[in-house]
Amino acid sequence: MTRHDSDPSADQTGFDEEFDDGSLLKSIIDAAPDAIITIDVDGLVRSFSPAAERMFGFQAAEVIGRNVNMLMPSPDKERHDGYLARYLRTGEKRIIGIGREINARRKDGEVFSAELAVGELVLGEHRLFTGFIRDVTDRVEAERKADQLQRELAHLNRIQTMGELATALAHELNQPLAAISNYAQAARRVIDAEAADPTKADPAKVSAMLAQVAEQALRAGEIMKRMRGFAQRGEIDRQPEDINGIVREAVRLSLGGLTPRDVDVSFQLADNLPPVGVDRIQIQQVIMNLMRNALDALLVGTHPAVDISTALSHPDKRVQISAAGHDGDQVRVSVRDSGPGIAPEIANRLFDPLATTKKTGLGVGLAICRTIVEAHGGKIWAESTPGEGAAFHFTLPGGE
Repeated sequence: MTRHDSDPSADQTGFDEEFDDGSLLKSIIDAAPDAIITIDVDGLVRSFSPAAERMFGFQAAEVIGRNVNMLMPSPDKERHDGYLARYLRTGEKRIIGIGREINARRKDGEVFSAELAVGELVLGEHRLFTGFIRDVTDRVEAERKADQLQRELAHLNRIQTMGELATALAHELNQPLAAISNYAQAARRVIDAEAADPTKADPAKVSAMLAQVAEQALRAGEIMKRMRGFAQRGEIDRQPEDINGIVREAVRLSLGGLTPRDVDVSFQLADNLPPVGVDRIQIQQVIMNLMRNALDALLVGTHPAVDISTALSHPDKRVQISAAGHDGDQVRVSVRDSGPGIAPEIANRLFDPLATTKKTGLGVGLAICRTIVEAHGGKIWAESTPGEGAAFHFTLPGGE
C-alpha cells in the first residue's frame, strides 16, 4: 500500500513541512503574472514582485525604499502624495477596493496603460497598501484601432450618404428644372410671336408661364431642403393633408410641360377620405416619380392611358392588397398605366437602389419612393402582367 493510499492527509502534511506561511506567500507572489507592489503610508515601496520587475524594467533593489511615484508619468507623479495624504486624512476611498485604468512609466520612460487594483492591509500599528497591476497595452491599442476603424467607417458612410443624397437630389430636381425650362421656352415663343405679329399679344399667358417658372424654382429649393433633412434622419414635417389635393397637384406638376402628349389621364378619387399626416412635398415626389415612370412606359404603348385613384384600404382586405401588418384603415394611392408592364427579370428588385430598365435611368426613383413611404408608416408595391400595363400602389396611415 502506498503512502497516499494509507493516509490521504500525508501529502498535505509533507506540503506543510516543506512550505511555511512565509515561503508559500512568497512563492505565490513570485508566480503571479500581474505586478504586485507594496507601499507604506509615506508612499515608499516596501516590496516589488518579479512580475513588477519584468513589467517596469527596474530591479527590486532600484525601487524598494523609494517613492512609488517614480513609476508614474506626469501629472500623476506630482499628485500621488496628495492623493495618499487625503485618503489618510478623510478615509474617502477613490481607488482602494475599486480599481481603475491608469498610465504607468517604465524605466526607459515608456508610458503604458495598466489596470490598477489597490488593497489595504493593517498589521498592528503599520498600514500597507498593495497594488495589483496588469499591463493592458495590447487591449488598449486594440480598442484604439477599433475606434479608429469605426470612425473611418463612419466617415466612409457619410461620404456614401452624400453621394446617395447627391444622386437623389439630381433625380428629384430633374422634374422642376425641366418644367422651368419648358415654361421659359414657351414664354419666349409667345413673346417672339408677339414681336412678329402684335395682334397675337397675350400678356396674361406670358404672366401665367412666368408664375409657373417661379413656382417650380421655389419647389426645387423646397425639394433640396426636404431631401437634406430626410438624409440627416431628421423628423418628418408631418401635417394633416387632403390626399386628393396632393394627388391633383402632383399630377398637374407631372404634366406641366408645354408639349402635350396624347395621354388620357383619368381620376378616380374617393370622397370623404380621412386626412393623412404627411410631409406634403415628399408624398408629392412619390406620386410624381410614379407618374414619370408611367409616362415613360407609355412612349412605347399604342393607346396611352394613365389611371390615378385613391381609396380606403380596410384591414379585412390587407391580404389582397399586400398590406399585412398595418392596423386601422389605410389610404391607398394607385397609379396604373397601359404600357408594356414590368419585365419579369426586374420585378423582384424593382425598389432596390440602382435597379432600372431605362437606358438613361439612375435606378434611384423607386428606391426613394419606398424610403419615403415606409418612413411615413406605409407600404409600396407593384402589380403587373407583361403586355397589359403596370400598377403601383402605396398606402399611408389615415386619420392623423
